[in-house]
Parts: sequence; structure tokens; C-alpha cells
Amino acid sequence: MSYDLFLKPKSGDLSKQQFDSYFQGRDRYNLEGSQAWYQNDATGVYFVFEYQESEDDEPDYYPIAFNMNYFRPTYFVKEAESEVIDFISKFDLEVDDPQTNGMGSGDFNVDKFRGGWLHGNEFGYQSILKDHPEVFCLPTKKLEDCWAWNKNKESQQEHVTDDVFVPSIILLNYEGRAVTACVWPDAIPSIIPPVDILLIGRKELAPRKLFKKVEDMAIGGWDSVKPILEKHKVRMEGDAYYLYYQSVPIEIKKYIKTLKAFDISSLERLSFDQVLNEELVKKYVA
Repeated sequence: MSYDLFLKPKSGDLSKQQFDSYFQGRDRYNLEGSQAWYQNDATGVYFVFEYQESEDDEPDYYPIAFNMNYFRPTYFVKEAESEVIDFISKFDLEVDDPQTNGMGSGDFNVDKFRGGWLHGNEFGYQSILKDHPEVFCLPTKKLEDCWAWNKNKESQQEHVTDDVFVPSIILLNYEGRAVTACVWPDAIPSIIPPVDILLIGRKELAPRKLFKKVEDMAIGGWDSVKPILEKHKVRMEGDAYYLYYQSVPIEIKKYIKTLKAFDISSLERLSFDQVLNEELVKKYVA
């Protein structure tokens, strides 16, 4: 199940060479034959533009098709819309949108694009969850906060000193449920976003066993970590805690050393498209 949008120039032609040249010059696109695949590894969002050769005497020829799957987290359309807008603006395109609640034929309308995909996406939830109700999900706000953080992480890292770490937010299957997580190795200076759990690699801060430090991994739940972050933050970066120090504060060291070692092989990394909007899942799972 997917959303399909067809595009053509308002005047003139759009050649395959122009198509290839445009997408070769854009980040996160990979050209495969007639298709330009978008894949953002940081956010998990993906979709495709395809160049369609004209059949002889085809009356209403739209050379470009855009396709994005349904049954996905709703932030997929937020990331896609800017890419669609840029492409349409570059070549002055009009669209044909056959979706229910779509924009029909004519000028592109971003609100109707978003609304049409969201309508079809919800139908996808309804159809698929009927037979396959066992899915991972998180509240929409948490998913969209995770998406926004990862989307901006690279630029945020560029604007802080090199010795302050900006982690990605990842999604994990932890004790049978989806959780947000990020790494905080040895409590190094970092900008820590709100997550369900922190994965704390312990090397310098590893507890001693038989008079030796044994490198391991521990988990810090957000409720127990947050008061420490609050106390030792330099400032807030939105909802994230900016931690900067020359050496790890004693209180943080003590806290991390008290945590139990955790076998991370029991954790399953979830792809972003596996974790769906909780509100929609609840709506369609009896």
C-alpha cells in the first residue's frame, strides 16, 4: 500500500538527463536505473521518485512518479514534503494526485499533499492491523521528537565544541516494548535528549572486580538519570541537557558505578519504520 503522485512540467519537457542530474546533486539520493531513492539513515525515512518513459501518443503524459509507502510513522510525510516542494519548484511542475482526499490535477498544494498521505496512511493502519495487531508503537509526540532530534543532530554537532558528544536517538525492543535510547559512554560531556533509557558504556567508570576494572554496559532509566542531569547541566538545548566538564563529577561517577551490568545482546535494535504511532494503533486494534 502506497501513495502515488504524478508530476509533469507546466510547459516544455523534463528529460531523463535532467532528472538524473538533479538527484545526483542532492544528499541522501541513490540513482538506480529510472529511480531516485531517498534514504535518510539518521531518521529512517525513505521514498522514491521514478522517471517514466512516454508511450507513443500517450495523451496525458506525466514523466515523474513519486511513491511513498503507507503504514509508516506519520513524520515520514513531514520529511518528504520539503523534497517534493524543491523538485516541483526546480522544474515548475504540476501534479496529478489520484488519492482520496488528494489534490487532484493542477498546482501542488502542500496541505493537501500532507492530508492525502495521512489519510491513506491511516487506512493502511486500519487494513493491516486487522490481521497483524502485534506491532511496536510509541506516542506520536515521542516519535516526532525523536525524528526531529536525529534530523538535526549533524548540524547540532557542528555547532558545539569537538569534545561535546551529540548522540543519536535509537529505538529498541526492551523487555518486549519499544523504547527510545541513546548512548552516554563513560558520562563524557554530551548533550543528552530526553529518552526512556541511557546506554552507559563503562570503561573508565567500570566497577572493579578482583581489583581490576572490567569494561561493560549499564542502563540508566530516565527517571533516575534526570535529577543528575538537572543538577550538573550547563544549560538546556531545548529539552536536552548540555553537560560540559573537565572531569566527570563525583556524584555522576558514583551513580554510574552503582548500576548493574547489563547484557546488551538481549536488546533488539528496531528500525524506525517498525515503530508506529500509538494513537493510530490503539484506534484500530480492538
